[in-house]
Amino acid sequence: MSTTTTNPSAPLPSAPIRAVATAVCVTLIASAALLAATPPATKAASNLDQPNFVHDVAQILHDNCTSCHQPGEIAPMALRSYDEVRPWAKSIAKAVKNRDMPPWDADPGYGPFTNDISLSEAQIDTITRWVENGAPRGDGDEPAAPTSTKVAGWKLGEPDFVYEFDEFEIAADGSDQFNIVPIEASFPEDRWIKSVEVLPGAPDVVHHFILWRADETTSNQEAWMSGWAAGAGPSTFPEGTARLLPAGRKMLGDFHYHPNGNAATDKTRIGIHFADPVEIKKEFTNLWVLNASFNIPAGDPNYGARASYVFPQDAEILSLTPHMHYRGKDMKYTAHFPDGEVRELLSVSNYDFNWQTNYDFAEPVDIPAGTKLVVDAHWDNSTGNQFNPDPTRDITWGTDSTDEMLIGFVDYVVKDGISAKPVSLVIGKLAELSEEFPGEVWRLDAQRSADGPEEPMAIHLPKNGNAGGWYVQFGSLVLPAPIQEIVWEGNAVTAKALIPGQEPMVVSGTVDEATGNLVMDIGGGTATATPAELEAQKTVVPKG
Repeated sequence: MSTTTTNPSAPLPSAPIRAVATAVCVTLIASAALLAATPPATKAASNLDQPNFVHDVAQILHDNCTSCHQPGEIAPMALRSYDEVRPWAKSIAKAVKNRDMPPWDADPGYGPFTNDISLSEAQIDTITRWVENGAPRGDGDEPAAPTSTKVAGWKLGEPDFVYEFDEFEIAADGSDQFNIVPIEASFPEDRWIKSVEVLPGAPDVVHHFILWRADETTSNQEAWMSGWAAGAGPSTFPEGTARLLPAGRKMLGDFHYHPNGNAATDKTRIGIHFADPVEIKKEFTNLWVLNASFNIPAGDPNYGARASYVFPQDAEILSLTPHMHYRGKDMKYTAHFPDGEVRELLSVSNYDFNWQTNYDFAEPVDIPAGTKLVVDAHWDNSTGNQFNPDPTRDITWGTDSTDEMLIGFVDYVVKDGISAKPVSLVIGKLAELSEEFPGEVWRLDAQRSADGPEEPMAIHLPKNGNAGGWYVQFGSLVLPAPIQEIVWEGNAVTAKALIPGQEPMVVSGTVDEATGNLVMDIGGGTATATPAELEAQKTVVPKG
Protein backbone atom coordinates (compact mmCIF):
# COMPACT_ATOMS: atom_id res chain seq x y z
CA MET A 1 0.00 0.00 0.00
CA SER A 2 1.07 3.60 -0.59
CA THR A 3 1.73 5.44 2.63
CA THR A 4 1.30 9.03 3.73
CA THR A 5 2.67 10.97 6.64
CA THR A 6 1.96 14.45 7.90
CA ASN A 7 3.76 16.81 10.22
CA PRO A 8 1.08 17.76 12.79
CA SER A 9 3.31 20.34 14.44
CA ALA A 10 3.26 22.55 11.33
CA PRO A 11 -0.08 22.20 9.52
CA LEU A 12 0.07 25.75 8.19
CA PRO A 13 3.69 26.99 8.12
CA SER A 14 5.11 30.38 7.21
CA ALA A 15 4.81 32.34 3.96
CA PRO A 16 6.00 30.88 0.63
CA ILE A 17 9.43 31.69 -0.71
CA ARG A 18 10.44 32.99 -4.13
CA ALA A 19 10.96 30.40 -6.88
CA VAL A 20 14.64 29.88 -7.61
CA ALA A 21 16.49 28.30 -10.51
CA THR A 22 17.28 24.64 -10.01
CA ALA A 23 20.44 24.40 -12.10
CA VAL A 24 23.67 23.82 -10.17
CA CYS A 25 26.12 26.73 -10.57
CA VAL A 26 29.79 26.59 -9.58
CA THR A 27 31.84 29.79 -10.00
CA LEU A 28 35.60 29.42 -10.51
CA ILE A 29 37.62 32.48 -9.37
CA ALA A 30 41.39 32.51 -9.72
CA SER A 31 43.43 34.69 -7.34
CA ALA A 32 46.08 37.10 -8.55
CA ALA A 33 48.76 34.99 -6.92
CA LEU A 34 47.66 31.90 -8.80
CA LEU A 35 47.62 33.78 -12.08
CA ALA A 36 51.11 35.08 -11.43
CA ALA A 37 52.33 31.56 -10.82
CA THR A 38 50.66 30.09 -13.93
CA PRO A 39 53.21 28.71 -16.41
CA PRO A 40 53.33 30.37 -19.84
CA ALA A 41 52.15 27.13 -21.49
CA THR A 42 48.88 27.21 -19.49
CA LYS A 43 48.27 30.85 -20.40
CA ALA A 44 48.67 29.99 -24.05
CA ALA A 45 46.35 26.99 -23.70
CA SER A 46 43.63 29.27 -22.29
CA ASN A 47 43.65 31.36 -25.46
CA LEU A 48 40.06 31.76 -26.67
CA ASP A 49 41.11 30.49 -30.10
CA GLN A 50 42.42 27.27 -28.54
CA PRO A 51 40.13 26.39 -25.63
CA ASN A 52 40.93 23.47 -23.38
CA PHE A 53 38.87 21.36 -20.99
CA VAL A 54 40.31 22.53 -17.67
CA HIS A 55 40.01 26.27 -18.20
CA ASP A 56 37.21 26.65 -20.73
CA VAL A 57 34.95 23.63 -21.23
CA ALA A 58 34.62 21.92 -17.85
CA GLN A 59 32.72 24.76 -16.20
CA ILE A 60 30.23 24.98 -19.06
CA LEU A 61 29.46 21.28 -18.68
CA HIS A 62 29.28 21.48 -14.88
CA ASP A 63 26.87 24.43 -14.99
CA ASN A 64 24.53 22.99 -17.62
CA CYS A 65 25.00 19.25 -18.09
CA THR A 66 26.47 17.40 -15.13
CA SER A 67 23.34 17.49 -12.95
CA CYS A 68 21.86 14.86 -15.31
CA HIS A 69 25.09 13.38 -16.70
CA GLN A 70 26.35 11.55 -13.63
CA PRO A 71 25.81 8.13 -12.03
CA GLY A 72 22.32 7.59 -10.66
CA GLU A 73 20.73 10.20 -12.93
CA ILE A 74 18.82 9.68 -16.16
CA ALA A 75 21.48 10.69 -18.72
CA PRO A 76 23.24 7.77 -20.45
CA MET A 77 26.82 8.84 -19.68
CA ALA A 78 28.71 10.74 -16.97
CA LEU A 79 30.36 14.07 -17.88
CA ARG A 80 32.12 15.03 -14.65
CA SER A 81 35.77 14.83 -15.67
CA TYR A 82 38.03 15.00 -18.71
CA ASP A 83 38.40 11.20 -18.77
CA GLU A 84 34.61 10.80 -18.83
CA VAL A 85 34.01 13.59 -21.37
CA ARG A 86 36.80 12.92 -23.89
CA PRO A 87 35.25 9.79 -25.52
CA TRP A 88 32.05 11.74 -26.17
CA ALA A 89 33.63 14.99 -27.38
CA LYS A 90 32.41 14.83 -30.98
CA SER A 91 28.90 13.79 -29.92
CA ILE A 92 28.78 16.64 -27.40
CA ALA A 93 29.84 19.18 -30.02
CA LYS A 94 27.16 17.96 -32.41
CA ALA A 95 24.44 17.98 -29.72
CA VAL A 96 25.16 21.53 -28.53
CA LYS A 97 25.62 22.88 -32.06
CA ASN A 98 22.19 21.49 -33.04
CA ARG A 99 20.79 22.72 -29.70
CA ASP A 100 19.62 19.22 -28.87
CA MET A 101 21.37 19.62 -25.52
CA PRO A 102 20.86 21.01 -22.96
CA PRO A 103 17.13 20.37 -23.44
CA TRP A 104 15.67 23.83 -24.02
CA ASP A 105 13.25 24.03 -26.93
CA ALA A 106 12.15 27.68 -26.88
CA ASP A 107 13.19 29.61 -29.97
CA PRO A 108 15.71 32.44 -29.37
CA GLY A 109 14.35 35.92 -28.78
CA TYR A 110 11.57 35.12 -26.29
CA GLY A 111 11.50 35.69 -22.56
CA PRO A 112 13.79 36.25 -20.80
CA PHE A 113 13.07 33.18 -18.70
CA THR A 114 14.44 32.60 -15.21
CA ASN A 115 14.99 28.87 -15.83
CA ASP A 116 16.71 29.19 -19.23
CA ILE A 117 19.38 26.46 -19.41
CA SER A 118 20.24 26.96 -23.08
CA LEU A 119 23.85 27.63 -24.01
CA SER A 120 24.93 30.98 -25.39
CA GLU A 121 26.47 31.20 -28.84
CA ALA A 122 29.83 31.89 -27.16
CA GLN A 123 29.56 28.71 -25.05
CA ILE A 124 28.59 26.62 -28.08
CA ASP A 125 31.49 28.13 -30.03
CA THR A 126 33.92 27.30 -27.21
CA ILE A 127 32.88 23.64 -27.16
CA THR A 128 32.91 23.19 -30.93
CA ARG A 129 36.34 24.87 -31.31
CA TRP A 130 37.68 22.73 -28.47
CA VAL A 131 36.63 19.58 -30.33
CA GLU A 132 37.92 20.88 -33.67
CA ASN A 133 41.33 21.44 -32.04
CA GLY A 134 41.54 17.85 -30.78
CA ALA A 135 39.78 18.29 -27.41
CA PRO A 136 42.93 19.06 -25.34
CA ARG A 137 42.81 18.68 -21.58
CA GLY A 138 44.94 21.66 -20.59
CA ASP A 139 47.25 21.94 -17.59
CA GLY A 140 46.32 22.17 -13.92
CA ASP A 141 43.58 20.73 -11.76
CA GLU A 142 40.09 20.26 -13.11
CA PRO A 143 37.29 22.26 -11.44
CA ALA A 144 35.24 20.14 -9.08
CA ALA A 145 32.03 18.72 -10.55
CA PRO A 146 28.74 19.35 -8.73
CA THR A 147 27.54 16.52 -6.53
CA SER A 148 24.55 14.35 -7.38
CA THR A 149 21.06 15.72 -6.83
CA LYS A 150 20.09 12.27 -5.58
CA VAL A 151 19.83 12.77 -1.82
CA ALA A 152 18.11 10.80 0.89
CA GLY A 153 16.75 13.81 2.77
CA TRP A 154 14.43 16.68 1.93
CA LYS A 155 16.21 19.77 0.61
CA LEU A 156 13.46 22.07 1.90
CA GLY A 157 13.30 20.43 5.32
CA GLU A 158 10.67 18.08 6.69
CA PRO A 159 7.48 18.46 4.59
CA ASP A 160 4.04 18.99 6.08
CA PHE A 161 2.68 16.12 4.00
CA VAL A 162 4.53 13.12 2.56
CA TYR A 163 3.16 10.55 0.14
CA GLU A 164 5.02 7.38 -0.81
CA PHE A 165 3.87 5.60 -3.97
CA ASP A 166 3.72 1.86 -4.33
CA GLU A 167 6.65 0.16 -6.04
CA PHE A 168 6.57 0.20 -9.82
CA GLU A 169 8.63 -2.18 -11.96
CA ILE A 170 10.36 -0.79 -15.05
CA ALA A 171 11.52 -3.23 -17.70
CA ALA A 172 15.14 -3.14 -18.82
CA ASP A 173 14.24 -2.48 -22.44
CA GLY A 174 11.28 -1.59 -24.59
CA SER A 175 9.16 1.49 -25.07
CA ASP A 176 8.65 4.19 -22.47
CA GLN A 177 6.21 3.37 -19.69
CA PHE A 178 3.54 5.63 -18.23
CA ASN A 179 1.64 5.30 -14.96
CA ILE A 180 -1.03 7.56 -13.45
CA VAL A 181 -1.66 6.86 -9.76
CA PRO A 182 -4.44 8.34 -7.58
CA ILE A 183 -3.05 9.80 -4.34
CA GLU A 184 -5.28 8.44 -1.62
CA ALA A 185 -5.33 11.54 0.55
CA SER A 186 -7.49 14.64 0.88
CA PHE A 187 -8.02 17.33 3.49
CA PRO A 188 -11.20 18.54 5.23
CA GLU A 189 -10.32 22.17 4.53
CA ASP A 190 -8.76 24.12 1.65
CA ARG A 191 -4.99 23.83 1.55
CA TRP A 192 -2.52 26.22 -0.09
CA ILE A 193 0.58 24.49 -1.49
CA LYS A 194 3.69 26.65 -1.57
CA SER A 195 6.28 24.05 -2.62
CA VAL A 196 6.56 20.45 -3.80
CA GLU A 197 9.62 18.23 -3.57
CA VAL A 198 9.94 14.95 -5.46
CA LEU A 199 12.37 12.18 -4.50
CA PRO A 200 12.32 9.55 -7.27
CA GLY A 201 13.20 6.05 -6.12
CA ALA A 202 14.96 5.32 -9.42
CA PRO A 203 16.00 8.69 -10.91
CA ASP A 204 17.98 7.01 -13.69
CA VAL A 205 14.71 5.79 -15.26
CA VAL A 206 12.14 8.33 -14.02
CA HIS A 207 12.08 10.73 -16.95
CA HIS A 208 9.53 13.10 -15.47
CA PHE A 209 6.73 13.28 -12.92
CA ILE A 210 3.67 15.56 -12.88
CA LEU A 211 1.50 16.23 -9.85
CA TRP A 212 -2.07 16.97 -10.88
CA ARG A 213 -5.07 18.22 -8.94
CA ALA A 214 -7.86 15.76 -9.69
CA ASP A 215 -11.34 16.89 -10.63
CA GLU A 216 -14.35 16.14 -8.46
CA THR A 217 -14.62 12.62 -9.90
CA THR A 218 -11.00 11.94 -8.82
CA SER A 219 -10.38 10.19 -12.14
CA ASN A 220 -9.49 13.16 -14.38
CA GLN A 221 -6.68 15.70 -14.34
CA GLU A 222 -8.01 19.17 -13.56
CA ALA A 223 -4.95 21.36 -12.99
CA TRP A 224 -1.16 21.06 -13.10
CA MET A 225 0.16 21.44 -9.55
CA SER A 226 3.88 20.74 -9.94
CA GLY A 227 6.38 18.77 -11.96
CA TRP A 228 9.79 17.14 -11.73
CA ALA A 229 12.22 16.31 -14.54
CA ALA A 230 15.68 14.82 -14.66
CA GLY A 231 18.18 17.10 -12.95
CA ALA A 232 15.56 19.36 -11.38
CA GLY A 233 15.14 20.33 -7.75
CA PRO A 234 12.05 21.22 -5.67
CA SER A 235 9.29 23.43 -7.08
CA THR A 236 8.68 26.60 -5.10
CA PHE A 237 6.03 29.05 -6.23
CA PRO A 238 6.47 32.84 -6.48
CA GLU A 239 6.38 34.76 -3.23
CA GLY A 240 2.87 35.42 -1.98
CA THR A 241 1.36 32.78 -4.29
CA ALA A 242 0.40 29.13 -3.92
CA ARG A 243 -1.58 26.36 -5.60
CA LEU A 244 -5.05 25.80 -4.19
CA LEU A 245 -6.12 22.28 -3.22
CA PRO A 246 -9.84 22.58 -2.41
CA ALA A 247 -11.26 20.73 0.59
CA GLY A 248 -11.82 17.06 -0.12
CA ARG A 249 -10.00 17.20 -3.46
CA LYS A 250 -7.46 14.51 -4.26
CA MET A 251 -4.37 14.51 -6.47
CA LEU A 252 -2.84 12.31 -9.17
CA GLY A 253 0.77 11.26 -9.69
CA ASP A 254 1.71 11.04 -13.39
CA PHE A 255 4.91 9.09 -14.14
CA HIS A 256 6.94 8.81 -17.36
CA TYR A 257 9.60 6.07 -17.23
CA HIS A 258 12.42 5.66 -19.75
CA PRO A 259 14.10 2.20 -19.75
CA ASN A 260 17.91 2.37 -19.77
CA GLY A 261 18.95 -1.27 -20.27
CA ASN A 262 18.66 -2.30 -16.63
CA ALA A 263 15.48 -3.42 -14.92
CA ALA A 264 14.57 -1.08 -12.07
CA THR A 265 12.08 -0.64 -9.25
CA ASP A 266 10.81 2.84 -8.51
CA LYS A 267 9.32 3.93 -5.19
CA THR A 268 8.91 7.68 -5.45
CA ARG A 269 8.08 9.99 -2.56
CA ILE A 270 6.66 13.51 -2.71
CA GLY A 271 6.82 16.10 0.03
CA ILE A 272 4.45 19.07 0.15
CA HIS A 273 4.80 22.28 2.16
CA PHE A 274 1.63 24.21 2.96
CA ALA A 275 1.31 27.97 3.31
CA ASP A 276 -0.67 29.94 5.87
CA PRO A 277 -3.80 31.20 4.06
CA VAL A 278 -3.46 34.69 5.58
CA GLU A 279 -0.13 35.11 3.81
CA ILE A 280 -1.44 34.19 0.34
CA LYS A 281 -1.96 37.20 -1.88
CA LYS A 282 -2.69 35.36 -5.12
CA GLU A 283 -3.65 31.89 -6.27
CA PHE A 284 -1.04 30.52 -8.68
CA THR A 285 -3.66 29.46 -11.21
CA ASN A 286 -3.12 26.86 -13.93
CA LEU A 287 -5.11 27.37 -17.14
CA TRP A 288 -5.50 24.91 -20.01
CA VAL A 289 -5.86 26.55 -23.43
CA LEU A 290 -6.82 23.47 -25.42
CA ASN A 291 -8.38 22.05 -28.53
CA ALA A 292 -9.82 18.55 -28.26
CA SER A 293 -11.69 18.38 -31.58
CA PHE A 294 -8.84 17.96 -34.08
CA ASN A 295 -8.44 14.95 -36.39
CA ILE A 296 -4.91 14.42 -37.73
CA PRO A 297 -4.94 12.47 -41.01
CA ALA A 298 -2.66 9.46 -41.37
CA GLY A 299 0.62 10.40 -43.00
CA ASP A 300 0.12 14.18 -42.69
CA PRO A 301 3.53 15.78 -41.96
CA ASN A 302 2.24 19.21 -40.93
CA TYR A 303 -1.33 19.16 -39.64
CA GLY A 304 -2.27 22.30 -37.72
CA ALA A 305 -4.91 23.28 -35.17
CA ARG A 306 -5.61 26.23 -32.89
CA ALA A 307 -6.91 26.84 -29.38
CA SER A 308 -7.74 30.14 -27.72
CA TYR A 309 -8.88 31.70 -24.47
CA VAL A 310 -10.19 35.19 -23.65
CA PHE A 311 -9.15 36.48 -20.22
CA PRO A 312 -12.23 37.89 -18.43
CA GLN A 313 -10.08 39.64 -15.79
CA ASP A 314 -6.88 41.66 -15.70
CA ALA A 315 -4.09 39.14 -15.12
CA GLU A 316 -0.35 38.49 -15.23
CA ILE A 317 1.10 35.45 -16.99
CA LEU A 318 4.04 33.96 -15.10
CA SER A 319 4.76 30.74 -16.99
CA LEU A 320 3.91 28.82 -20.18
CA THR A 321 4.16 25.05 -20.80
CA PRO A 322 3.43 23.59 -24.26
CA HIS A 323 2.02 20.06 -24.26
CA MET A 324 1.53 17.56 -27.09
CA HIS A 325 2.56 13.92 -27.51
CA TYR A 326 4.91 12.01 -29.82
CA ARG A 327 3.61 13.60 -33.02
CA GLY A 328 3.92 17.15 -31.67
CA LYS A 329 5.95 19.35 -34.02
CA ASP A 330 5.67 22.97 -32.90
CA MET A 331 3.62 25.31 -30.73
CA LYS A 332 3.30 29.08 -30.50
CA TYR A 333 1.54 31.37 -27.99
CA THR A 334 0.27 34.75 -29.29
CA ALA A 335 -1.51 37.44 -27.25
CA HIS A 336 -4.09 39.61 -29.05
CA PHE A 337 -4.58 42.64 -26.83
CA PRO A 338 -7.78 44.75 -26.69
CA ASP A 339 -5.95 47.79 -28.11
CA GLY A 340 -5.08 45.85 -31.28
CA GLU A 341 -1.49 44.96 -30.39
CA VAL A 342 -0.43 41.41 -31.26
CA ARG A 343 2.57 39.95 -29.45
CA GLU A 344 4.15 36.51 -29.65
CA LEU A 345 4.97 35.28 -26.14
CA LEU A 346 6.65 31.95 -26.94
CA SER A 347 7.53 29.85 -29.97
CA VAL A 348 8.80 26.26 -29.82
CA SER A 349 9.65 25.32 -33.41
CA ASN A 350 11.07 21.91 -32.55
CA TYR A 351 8.77 20.46 -29.88
CA ASP A 352 10.08 17.38 -28.07
CA PHE A 353 7.66 15.26 -26.02
CA ASN A 354 10.60 13.88 -24.05
CA TRP A 355 11.13 17.24 -22.34
CA GLN A 356 8.07 18.70 -20.61
CA THR A 357 9.55 22.17 -20.21
CA ASN A 358 7.88 25.06 -18.44
CA TYR A 359 9.08 28.54 -19.40
CA ASP A 360 9.11 30.91 -16.39
CA PHE A 361 9.10 34.61 -17.30
CA ALA A 362 11.63 36.81 -15.54
CA GLU A 363 8.99 39.56 -15.57
CA PRO A 364 5.23 38.82 -15.59
CA VAL A 365 3.38 39.47 -18.85
CA ASP A 366 0.61 42.01 -18.29
CA ILE A 367 -2.72 40.72 -19.66
CA PRO A 368 -5.64 43.19 -19.68
CA ALA A 369 -9.18 41.81 -19.53
CA GLY A 370 -10.36 40.90 -23.02
CA THR A 371 -6.95 39.73 -24.19
CA LYS A 372 -7.25 36.70 -26.43
CA LEU A 373 -4.46 34.15 -26.03
CA VAL A 374 -4.10 32.03 -29.16
CA VAL A 375 -2.16 28.75 -29.19
CA ASP A 376 -1.21 27.36 -32.62
CA ALA A 377 0.24 23.86 -32.96
CA HIS A 378 1.30 21.42 -35.65
CA TRP A 379 1.85 17.66 -35.67
CA ASP A 380 3.91 15.34 -37.86
CA ASN A 381 1.95 12.12 -38.41
CA SER A 382 4.18 10.93 -41.23
CA THR A 383 6.83 8.23 -41.56
CA GLY A 384 9.40 11.02 -41.44
CA ASN A 385 8.73 11.42 -37.70
CA GLN A 386 11.01 8.86 -36.05
CA PHE A 387 8.95 9.02 -32.82
CA ASN A 388 5.59 8.39 -34.53
CA PRO A 389 4.00 5.27 -32.98
CA ASP A 390 1.83 4.59 -36.04
CA PRO A 391 1.72 6.87 -39.13
CA THR A 392 -0.99 4.73 -40.76
CA ARG A 393 -3.92 5.86 -38.59
CA ASP A 394 -5.83 9.08 -38.07
CA ILE A 395 -5.19 10.60 -34.65
CA THR A 396 -7.61 12.38 -32.33
CA TRP A 397 -7.54 13.68 -28.76
CA GLY A 398 -6.78 11.06 -26.13
CA THR A 399 -5.06 10.52 -22.79
CA ASP A 400 -2.68 7.78 -24.00
CA SER A 401 0.70 8.94 -25.23
CA THR A 402 -0.03 7.25 -28.56
CA ASP A 403 -3.03 9.61 -28.91
CA GLU A 404 -2.52 13.37 -29.16
CA MET A 405 -3.24 16.55 -27.26
CA LEU A 406 -3.10 20.28 -27.85
CA ILE A 407 -2.77 22.05 -24.51
CA GLY A 408 -1.09 25.38 -23.94
CA PHE A 409 -0.66 25.40 -20.17
CA VAL A 410 -0.61 28.89 -18.63
CA ASP A 411 0.27 29.80 -15.04
CA TYR A 412 -1.12 33.18 -14.08
CA VAL A 413 -2.43 35.37 -11.27
CA VAL A 414 -5.32 37.81 -11.38
CA LYS A 415 -4.75 41.44 -10.48
CA ASP A 416 -8.03 41.93 -8.63
CA GLY A 417 -8.65 39.56 -5.74
CA ILE A 418 -6.93 36.32 -4.83
CA SER A 419 -8.44 33.81 -7.26
CA ALA A 420 -9.86 34.07 -10.76
CA LYS A 421 -13.62 34.57 -10.92
CA PRO A 422 -15.32 31.34 -12.00
CA VAL A 423 -16.14 31.51 -15.71
CA SER A 424 -17.27 28.54 -17.77
CA LEU A 425 -14.60 27.58 -20.28
CA VAL A 426 -17.41 26.73 -22.69
CA ILE A 427 -17.98 30.48 -23.22
CA GLY A 428 -14.52 30.84 -24.75
CA LYS A 429 -15.08 27.67 -26.77
CA LEU A 430 -18.30 29.11 -28.19
CA ALA A 431 -16.50 32.26 -29.31
CA GLU A 432 -13.74 30.17 -30.87
CA LEU A 433 -16.14 27.82 -32.69
CA SER A 434 -18.24 30.72 -33.97
CA GLU A 435 -15.22 32.13 -35.78
CA GLU A 436 -14.31 28.77 -37.34
CA PHE A 437 -17.86 27.54 -38.10
CA PRO A 438 -20.17 30.56 -38.48
CA GLY A 439 -23.86 29.69 -38.46
CA GLU A 440 -23.25 26.12 -37.28
CA VAL A 441 -22.76 26.50 -33.49
CA TRP A 442 -25.23 27.29 -30.70
CA ARG A 443 -25.15 27.81 -26.95
CA LEU A 444 -27.45 25.54 -24.95
CA ASP A 445 -27.92 26.03 -21.19
CA ALA A 446 -28.92 22.69 -19.69
CA GLN A 447 -28.51 20.41 -16.70
CA ARG A 448 -25.95 17.67 -16.98
CA SER A 449 -27.80 15.67 -14.33
CA ALA A 450 -31.32 15.82 -12.93
CA ASP A 451 -30.20 17.52 -9.69
CA GLY A 452 -27.36 19.55 -11.17
CA PRO A 453 -27.32 23.27 -12.05
CA GLU A 454 -27.79 24.59 -15.55
CA GLU A 455 -24.52 25.19 -17.35
CA PRO A 456 -23.54 26.45 -20.81
CA MET A 457 -22.83 23.85 -23.49
CA ALA A 458 -21.84 24.19 -27.14
CA ILE A 459 -23.69 22.36 -29.92
CA HIS A 460 -21.88 22.12 -33.26
CA LEU A 461 -24.01 20.90 -36.18
CA PRO A 462 -22.01 21.15 -39.43
CA LYS A 463 -23.92 21.66 -42.67
CA ASN A 464 -21.37 19.90 -44.89
CA GLY A 465 -22.05 16.34 -43.75
CA ASN A 466 -19.16 16.15 -41.27
CA ALA A 467 -19.59 14.98 -37.69
CA GLY A 468 -20.22 17.61 -35.02
CA GLY A 469 -19.84 17.82 -31.27
CA TRP A 470 -21.67 18.45 -27.99
CA TYR A 471 -19.16 20.36 -25.83
CA VAL A 472 -19.31 20.17 -22.03
CA GLN A 473 -16.79 21.31 -19.41
CA PHE A 474 -15.03 18.64 -17.34
CA GLY A 475 -12.68 20.28 -14.82
CA SER A 476 -10.17 22.24 -16.90
CA LEU A 477 -11.25 20.53 -20.13
CA VAL A 478 -13.97 21.29 -22.64
CA LEU A 479 -14.57 17.98 -24.40
CA PRO A 480 -17.04 17.08 -27.15
CA ALA A 481 -19.33 14.08 -27.35
CA PRO A 482 -19.70 13.14 -31.03
CA ILE A 483 -22.81 14.16 -32.97
CA GLN A 484 -23.24 12.05 -36.09
CA GLU A 485 -25.73 11.41 -38.91
CA ILE A 486 -26.40 15.15 -39.20
CA VAL A 487 -28.96 15.95 -41.90
CA TRP A 488 -30.03 19.50 -42.77
CA GLU A 489 -33.18 20.19 -44.82
CA GLY A 490 -33.52 23.94 -45.09
CA ASN A 491 -33.69 25.26 -41.52
CA ALA A 492 -34.52 21.85 -40.02
CA VAL A 493 -31.90 19.42 -38.71
CA THR A 494 -31.80 15.90 -37.33
CA ALA A 495 -28.80 14.18 -35.76
CA LYS A 496 -27.67 11.52 -33.32
CA ALA A 497 -25.67 12.45 -30.20
CA LEU A 498 -23.34 9.81 -28.73
CA ILE A 499 -23.28 10.76 -25.04
CA PRO A 500 -20.82 8.63 -23.02
CA GLY A 501 -22.62 6.17 -20.75
CA GLN A 502 -25.96 6.64 -22.48
CA GLU A 503 -27.83 5.21 -25.41
CA PRO A 504 -27.50 7.27 -28.64
CA MET A 505 -29.90 10.20 -28.44
CA VAL A 506 -31.85 11.53 -31.41
CA VAL A 507 -31.71 15.33 -31.69
CA SER A 508 -33.83 17.46 -33.98
CA GLY A 509 -34.48 21.17 -34.28
CA THR A 510 -35.41 24.16 -36.40
CA VAL A 511 -33.58 27.47 -36.80
CA ASP A 512 -35.70 30.59 -36.30
CA GLU A 513 -34.79 32.86 -39.23
CA ALA A 514 -35.54 36.03 -37.26
CA THR A 515 -33.40 35.31 -34.19
CA GLY A 516 -31.04 32.57 -35.32
CA ASN A 517 -32.11 30.51 -32.31
CA LEU A 518 -32.19 26.73 -32.66
CA VAL A 519 -35.36 25.27 -31.10
CA MET A 520 -34.41 21.70 -30.25
CA ASP A 521 -36.29 18.51 -29.41
CA ILE A 522 -34.07 16.58 -27.01
CA GLY A 523 -35.00 13.44 -25.11
CA GLY A 524 -38.72 14.18 -25.11
CA GLY A 525 -38.31 17.85 -24.16
CA THR A 526 -37.82 21.17 -25.91
CA ALA A 527 -34.92 23.59 -25.45
CA THR A 528 -33.81 26.79 -27.16
CA ALA A 529 -30.15 27.30 -28.10
CA THR A 530 -28.77 30.75 -29.02
CA PRO A 531 -26.22 31.47 -31.80
CA ALA A 532 -22.59 31.20 -30.70
CA GLU A 533 -21.86 34.47 -32.51
CA LEU A 534 -23.58 36.27 -29.60
CA GLU A 535 -20.81 35.02 -27.28
CA ALA A 536 -18.11 36.29 -29.63
CA GLN A 537 -19.76 39.72 -29.72
CA LYS A 538 -19.63 39.93 -25.92
CA THR A 539 -15.83 39.85 -25.90
CA VAL A 540 -13.79 43.01 -26.31
CA VAL A 541 -11.18 41.29 -28.45
CA PRO A 542 -10.59 43.02 -31.78
CA LYS A 543 -11.41 41.05 -34.90
CA GLY A 544 -8.60 39.64 -37.02
